[in-house]
Amino acid sequence: MIELGRSLRSASVDLLSQEFSYSTGHLTAVLSGCLFAPSLLTFWFVNGLLDFSTAVAIGAVATPAGLQVRLLAYVLLVPTFLLARAAIHLLHPVHRSQVLDGSCPNTRLLSLDWVSMGILATGLPLALQNFGPWFGMNAVFAFGVFVLPRALPDRRAGGIRLAALVAGALVFLYANYGGAVAALPHPSTVLGPVATFSLGDAATERLFRLANSVAFGPPVVGLFGIAMNHLLTRPELGEIPVVRHTLPRRDPDAVVVASAAFGTAFYLLVVAVVTGDLVVLP
Repeated sequence: MIELGRSLRSASVDLLSQEFSYSTGHLTAVLSGCLFAPSLLTFWFVNGLLDFSTAVAIGAVATPAGLQVRLLAYVLLVPTFLLARAAIHLLHPVHRSQVLDGSCPNTRLLSLDWVSMGILATGLPLALQNFGPWFGMNAVFAFGVFVLPRALPDRRAGGIRLAALVAGALVFLYANYGGAVAALPHPSTVLGPVATFSLGDAATERLFRLANSVAFGPPVVGLFGIAMNHLLTRPELGEIPVVRHTLPRRDPDAVVVASAAFGTAFYLLVVAVVTGDLVVLP
């Protein structure tokens, strides 16, 4: 009986060790691996605060009603993303056998970060209506990060790039909001067209309908995601002090475009259900 008890205890320990090990075990596959991951909830909350505060600040959300619809889509995003990822793994014959054996496929098919971008990128045409500040900011970024450091010693390049990021952000803020500060000269007198140029309402509406149409929205946002994926992972940005710790890793283009397109299609479906408005063609 003592020997039997020791054997049962050893078998139980081995079973629990397998179930709760990092890469194997059915509970691991369900709770923290390829199907559902509680850590995604933390990512969703923190990333949501950053995304929506940025969207409101730059004007990518024009009305309270639009903000409410995007918030609803973002709340529903995590369960939808997890169910989609679980379905993909269970429908794939090789992945399904791995999951049923209690291990997780070592393949990243969807990225929550890029899926969430699909929800907010559809509002970027609203922010781009004030095109001048955007152009000025990105011109400073491009010159200070990619052009000027090539003519300087390597030891000074990182500081110049960091200064360019700060200067570009200040240009954007001053061009947009400097007119409200009485102590400062009006932005149009200092920055000229950078502060005054804007897209017309008709052009903004066409861009907005393009990004929010079923036929063109998902592929357009997917291509935008690929561009951001390559831009944010450039080695020039990785050499900037402090900033290097906030940059994402480069994901495969297939993962980026699939995730961003999925997020955009999901958001357009939420809009159609809530408002009854579905734009098929721009």
